[in-house]
Amino acid sequence: METYPNRMPRWALDEAVRLADQFGARLSGILCETHIPAVGNWLSDKFAHTNALVATENIRSLEAAQELLDEFSLLVSEDRRGEQFLVECGLIGNPTEPARLARTHDLAVVPVETNVEYQVAAEGLIFDSGRPVLLLPQPVSSGRRFDNVIIGWDGGRSAARALAEALPICRTARSIRVLAITGEKALDAALILKEVHRHLVCHDLASSMEQVPADGCDAGTALLKRGVETGADLLIMGAYGHSRTRESVLGGATRSVIHDPRLPVLLCH
Repeated sequence: METYPNRMPRWALDEAVRLADQFGARLSGILCETHIPAVGNWLSDKFAHTNALVATENIRSLEAAQELLDEFSLLVSEDRRGEQFLVECGLIGNPTEPARLARTHDLAVVPVETNVEYQVAAEGLIFDSGRPVLLLPQPVSSGRRFDNVIIGWDGGRSAARALAEALPICRTARSIRVLAITGEKALDAALILKEVHRHLVCHDLASSMEQVPADGCDAGTALLKRGVETGADLLIMGAYGHSRTRESVLGGATRSVIHDPRLPVLLCH
């Protein structure tokens, strides 16, 4: 949870609480306190009092973090409340410590926003935590549930991990559709859909299979478009990229989904 200067919106906490209630889960909070280091330029500090200004902003950040912790305690009932972690982050957030803490939790929830902190947090958690990450856009109405689920399936390792992690959600869904995007890369869509259908049957999960043409889009954009068209509540898919150099090799499908998820997306790397 970002605390300062772009505070996590209240709707995101409300949605996280609702999800915890739906799945009978405990909700922990990782709060990133923005900490600005003191300047080393003596001249700047002498005439502009830079370090005094920095100290004031750091105090405001700490106060904002405490306010959010208090709000978390009020909104999350004691039987649903997990641990609360306060970690020190830089100006645009440092996902290293949140990713480490997320490794011992079942799911990381990241509210979708337009600021750079969201992008940094989402990528850091997806590629460094080893756990599934749920990108959660602001709901258009209250009471959102994951009843109609779509799964992006290409038969690959990341897609397999995403499906395995999402099985508890799939068991509560009313409808499961598995989508293979065709025309974007070489794959035997009929074969891989047959294989995943068999796997879901083994888990007593009914599902339908669908081949969706890419129509010149990357797979992520095609999946989001189809999900919006069919009123899906959640997209489950694998994330592609390399954690150390993801700025240059982040997969196109993953990049488009992180940049503009028009419905909730569960990603696994």
